[in-house]
Amino acid sequence: MSFLPRFLLGSLLLLAGLIGPAAHAANLPLPAATLPSGAAPPRIDGRLDDPAWASAPVYSGFRRFRPDTQLDPAPYRTELRVLITPGALVFAIRAYDPAPAEIRAPLSRRDQVWPDQDSVTVWVDPSGRGQVAQFVRVNAAGSVRDGLYSSAVDDEDEAPDFLDVEVASQRLSDGYSVELRWPLANLRYPLNGSQPWGLMVTRRVPRSTHLSFASAALDREMPHLLVGLQPLADDSALREQLAGSQHLVARVEATLRDSQPGRSKANLGVELQWRPRADWVVDATLRPDFSQVELDDPQLAGNTRFALFLPEKRAFFLESSDVVGQVAPDSHGVSRGLLAFYSRAVSDPRWGLRATWRGETQEATALLLRDAGGGLLQRPSAFGTELLPVNQASQLLFARHRTQLSPDLALAGVLSLRDWGAGAGTALAGLDGLWTPSTSWQLRGHWLSSSDATRLDGERIARAEQREQGSAFWLNARWREGDWRVSGDLERIGARFVNDNGFVPQSGIARVNLEGLRAFHRPEGSFLTVWEALLRATATRALRTEGLTEAQSVSQLLQPGVWALGPASTEAWLHANFEQVRTRPSGPLHRPRSAMLGIGSHPSAQLSYITLEATVGERVDQEADRVGQGFNLFTQATWRQPLWAGMDLEAEQRFSQGRVKAKQGPGLLNETSSQTKLIWHLSREQALRLLW
Repeated sequence: MSFLPRFLLGSLLLLAGLIGPAAHAANLPLPAATLPSGAAPPRIDGRLDDPAWASAPVYSGFRRFRPDTQLDPAPYRTELRVLITPGALVFAIRAYDPAPAEIRAPLSRRDQVWPDQDSVTVWVDPSGRGQVAQFVRVNAAGSVRDGLYSSAVDDEDEAPDFLDVEVASQRLSDGYSVELRWPLANLRYPLNGSQPWGLMVTRRVPRSTHLSFASAALDREMPHLLVGLQPLADDSALREQLAGSQHLVARVEATLRDSQPGRSKANLGVELQWRPRADWVVDATLRPDFSQVELDDPQLAGNTRFALFLPEKRAFFLESSDVVGQVAPDSHGVSRGLLAFYSRAVSDPRWGLRATWRGETQEATALLLRDAGGGLLQRPSAFGTELLPVNQASQLLFARHRTQLSPDLALAGVLSLRDWGAGAGTALAGLDGLWTPSTSWQLRGHWLSSSDATRLDGERIARAEQREQGSAFWLNARWREGDWRVSGDLERIGARFVNDNGFVPQSGIARVNLEGLRAFHRPEGSFLTVWEALLRATATRALRTEGLTEAQSVSQLLQPGVWALGPASTEAWLHANFEQVRTRPSGPLHRPRSAMLGIGSHPSAQLSYITLEATVGERVDQEADRVGQGFNLFTQATWRQPLWAGMDLEAEQRFSQGRVKAKQGPGLLNETSSQTKLIWHLSREQALRLLW
């Protein structure tokens, strides 16, 4: 076990040392006009015929960056106008198309604007640091997907919603147009920032080959998207508004629930958001009914030993989520920063108060909550997560303060407390940091120390006889250059590390995780647009503890694979899985072998998405502690049917099945999950849903 991680880590360092950083072209500023005093702001209807647009300069320097860089994006010419109005930034985008009948513009629910739809995206970084950007994506029908993009993880988080952003679109004889009004109240920025605001607009065109265009000079040599942000040419009018920018929003909700005959329950809740000035946001919630959040996607849980991660959908926790530092773990359990705070650990809040502040080089957030209980308490070990029902109320505090010490170095302090009463509780303090010595290199990590004084006594949390101390350490190194992507993780979580405010599915372990990827781009017109060769290796060992006299392997994975992209945005992937798995202390070390095959496609405007993924071969039956022949299967199909009067019908079917058959004798593990979803889109804002 020790040879493989050390070999791959040495290869990573050698490879990164041989290839130097590449230079990226500087992006030209985006022009913007200020609405003249007394002039009427544009009406957000998507028509672009308001007099206010006449004085706004037209920016048409869009370039194609997928599948290959091309200086002339014709015939998909795109024009952009930016207007600074009192209290808002307003964008007008004109998207020309040589085949307007082929534009894919379905009505979609919020955050369901996928690559199979024609769309434009506005990216805004008010801090100017190029680390986090807010984005709003609008398809040709006016449906919206919004959220945050982080350069640290190079990924979008669509959970945050900017509900006050106004959008509208119009289908035209030669394309479509979009208007977007983004209130300053929905943007998060420092009061006296010296960096110019970063902006960018991108466009997707799903055809036989998926095309992408950008207002900036993007290319695949860049390590992440925010390298391409363009400075706003003149933001003086914006800065004049910032000092006086404030707002107060109140939302009231009423719920009546009847779970059993004669046992109805009514609830009245209130949420408030107050921004006294540009750099402060204060949120408060009283008796929220979080059962109204969208149902989670079904997950197979019968053959896993560890707690499943659930993404957050509740607005109170999503405000400035980049300041909280909450990042989802990967599919192999690497924490990625969730040990400190996991908002799903709060099951039934009665009240909550939160304040968030942003400065030019510092930012901080703190929240205080009362949880009525009724959830599950995680108690992890090296070989599984014990989930304990808890009916006791608790109070929790979480705070994080981050300082940008230099343009390439940031350090944050974290404090997390959970008080169960009667002297029982957990406490955590620590540091996390991010260092980007070049555009190619990035180092992230955290060190956390915990103190725990809880134990479960029947259905109560009682005071422990002795407080126990624990610690956790994580370091990630990432190198990206051209067509290469290499990443490595080192993680150690002590057996006594506990955080009842965090997501800690496994403890008492040391883990090494290494990933490498090389992309190969094909000439335009080839059957395959791009294909990738990848390799992943993960090794986890249980640490010596009172119940484990010697360190031993928990799991190992060596996973070579390929991925390819072809016509109609069809992607296919194949992985070989060489595993070693131990399900319990001192148990046998199983060595299952399996293969994963998957394919996904956007065949047409009606059959907008279809995918099939299957893992076949040997699988471990976790509960029975044995290896058998089996499979894991996942399928999804989405059909969109235009109706009369501009309405759409969307039908989606998901199905999962997992099976393990004992090689000898009786024994069968079989689990299935199915979800049928029908949505009648009455308009861009209104829909009726049936979920089974």
